[in-house]
Formats: sequence, structure tokens, C-alpha cells
Amino acid sequence: MLYRLNNPAPGRPVTSGYGYRIHPIRGGRKMHRGIDYGGQFDVLAAGDGTVTHIGWSPRGGGHVVKIKHATDCYTVYYHGAHRTQLKKGQHVRAGDKIYLSGTTGSSTGNHVHFEVRTGRNGAWGTNTDPNPYFSASSATAPTNNTLRVTGRLDKYTWVAWQTALKGHGLYTGAIDGIPGRLTHLALQRWSGADLTGKLDLATLKAVQVRLGVDDDGVWGVGTVRELQKELLQGLAGAPTPEPEPIIAPPIVPIIVPEPVARVMTRQEVEAIRKRNHFDAMKDKK
Repeated sequence: MLYRLNNPAPGRPVTSGYGYRIHPIRGGRKMHRGIDYGGQFDVLAAGDGTVTHIGWSPRGGGHVVKIKHATDCYTVYYHGAHRTQLKKGQHVRAGDKIYLSGTTGSSTGNHVHFEVRTGRNGAWGTNTDPNPYFSASSATAPTNNTLRVTGRLDKYTWVAWQTALKGHGLYTGAIDGIPGRLTHLALQRWSGADLTGKLDLATLKAVQVRLGVDDDGVWGVGTVRELQKELLQGLAGAPTPEPEPIIAPPIVPIIVPEPVARVMTRQEVEAIRKRNHFDAMKDKK
């Protein structure tokens, strides 16, 4: 029985499949031992496993990562834009980020070259076609090119949605294409709806508002088509909350009290009377 794997690049175009092809750099008919997914995006672990190799090959695969999933199942990822943050011996879950795809090593443009190997320690030359692993069971994740703008909310769309939400740190569950409580919570975080864990009417409408379609609470063909377009173009992250308005403190007027008249003492009154009398006598002279 084949080990079940997920697509490491949901929503991304296959630029070169497994099998013989004309080599894009050296020319001539050569065996292509994996699948190339074009573009620059987060490359995701195809399944649970352990990192067994992290390497650098300037004339080959550039930044390379190899993961062991089972005794006879290894996946290998080539041409990362930078060295992975993962460590050798680290356990990973399906959907964990490996690195950003790039064009390091022998490459003609941004992409990830993805391989499945079955030999001891995942030795080079024991490669096999990855596609059967994607369809090893009815619950497996689909290959990349099955996500299209169809208007149908199928399993392929859910896989791509879960993958995108996980890439934004909103989803913590398995990428299995089966929406449940964790998926619903991720949708609510993404759309700004209340965190109920249920796909209720408020969540349906909030997602539609986020997609920019009529919020009638019914995910019809128009809503799903808009979702699929956004998934193919790259799903935006959670909405950024608007900053709270800065309210200036009220201006309190400064009240200056009226001066209070002082009552003169008897001595002061007598002194003024005498001075006035003296002035009057002086004027008569």
C-alpha cells in the first residue's frame, strides 16, 4: 500500500511532470525524476515525517531538504530560495513550511522540484512518480492541477484553502480537504467572524464580505468561483483591524477668579483721611 502524501504546492501550476523530457539547460532527452511546480511560494511538507537531510548543491538542486515518511517513502525538495529553518532530525507535520521556492542551483526560474524516493535512506536513483501517492486513497490530497475555477466547492478547493490558511498561521489541523471545527475556526479568523467553530450564517456572510461578493449567506457558484480565483492568485491573510481612533482629552478652561476687594483697617482709613486733609490745606495756601 502506498504512503499517502499531500501536494507540496497546492494551487501552483505543474511546469514539468515526471518522466522523459528535453532538458531545459543541457538539452537532449533526459529523465525528469520529479514534478516541478512553478512560481515563488511556501513549499509545504507532503506528509508527517522526519528531516533526514539538509543540503546545498550550487550546480544541482540548490537548497535541498529530504524528509522520511516511512521506511520506503522519502520526499525531496529542491531549489529553495534560502536554507530551510528546519533542523536535521526534526519531526514535521503535513503542511509545515519547508522554505520559499526559488531558483538556486541548476534552475531556469523560481520553482520547486519535488521527488518521491523509495530506496534505503531515500537514495538518489530510487525515484518514482509522485502522482500515485497523491491518489493512494480516496481521502488523499489532489495534485496541484486539479484546483481550477469551477464554482464547485469540492475537496480540491478545501485542500487549497486549508493549505493557504495554514500558511498564514490561522489553521492548525491536518490538510485533508475535510472541513471541520478547526477549519471553521480558521475561516472565522480569516474573515473576522465570531469564533464559534461552526459554519454558521454569520461566518458564511463574513467570508463573502472578505471575498467581495454579495453577502447573502449562500455559497453559490459566484462565491466559490471568487474563492478559487483568490486561492490561485494567493490568498490574503487575516484582516488587519482598524486602529482605534485617538480621542483627545476634553479642554478644560482655566477660570481666573475675580479679585476680592480687601477691607481696610481703621488705621489705614485714618491715614488716608489725614493725607487728604493735609492735601486740602496745602491747596488753600
